[in-house]
Amino acid sequence: MAKRLKKTVRLEEVLRQDSLAGFVHVARDIARLNEILGLYLDTQLNHVVKVASYQEGTLTLATANSAAAGQLRYLSRIHLPRLRQHDEFCGLVRIKVVTTSPERTTSEKTATPLRRLSPETGALLNELAESLGSGEVSEAIRLLATHARTNGPSRG
Repeated sequence: MAKRLKKTVRLEEVLRQDSLAGFVHVARDIARLNEILGLYLDTQLNHVVKVASYQEGTLTLATANSAAAGQLRYLSRIHLPRLRQHDEFCGLVRIKVVTTSPERTTSEKTATPLRRLSPETGALLNELAESLGSGEVSEAIRLLATHARTNGPSRG
């Protein structure tokens, strides 16, 4: 069982503890690196790109936007010498860009589920698959038609 503190501790004291001090230091460093990076990125990229880490000469940038990731990869050869001009990036060797999974918005989390396909739609899909003959597309449509028939009538 965890040991419970007997007295209230001020936030400043907690932040000075070794275990948290390291995290606070890293967070401040990353915030500074983001600030420097922001000097060179256009406004749109600056909103979707963040420094993930800077270790052993590799600056890792993270974005959920794959188009921005591609643009950053292309521009990295231009930004590399510019960033090296800052003391914080003097040992910069390469820029690595990673695409993260996008955060789901509240509206996506609470979205209503999709309606099931009706048996009528399944029959129409099956007719379409028959008219296409054989092939990957017709097989995919047949599979969808089977799914529509097995899931019963559409809901609301």
